[in-house]
Amino acid sequence: MTPPSSAHRALLFGSLCLMALPAAARVSSAAPLSAPHIEGLWRWTDESQCVESYEYRSDGSGRVLSGDESTDVDYVFSPVPVADDFFELNVTIRRNSGGKDCLGQNGDDAGETYRVFVYFRQGGDSHLVCYRPDMSQCFGPLQRQPRF
Repeated sequence: MTPPSSAHRALLFGSLCLMALPAAARVSSAAPLSAPHIEGLWRWTDESQCVESYEYRSDGSGRVLSGDESTDVDYVFSPVPVADDFFELNVTIRRNSGGKDCLGQNGDDAGETYRVFVYFRQGGDSHLVCYRPDMSQCFGPLQRQPRF
């Protein structure tokens, strides 16, 4: 068998490129996957039946209720996953009402900041909150609550 001529190789390469064009066009015209939305009201009940709720508003403010404590927060949610579908959530505590939270703590932590990683479950109506972008230290799942 004789090796293909340069003209034959060029024709073969051109045909392969033309066959790849429709697939590339399909990929580029497809709508990008949308990131999950954190906005809304989420609720979780821990093992001791203490209820926590997290309200995230579209303006970047929110409120956390944990046991007898009410906390006003500002937050930034990154719509781009940092690792394996974990989304970064940075929170700054603006005001804290005091009262015992679900961990049994009673203190004013206004001004403190924290970073957690949110892992949305299939469908986006529940998520885990993790202290690292892996499943080693998480709580939840928090369930999205219907709007009234």
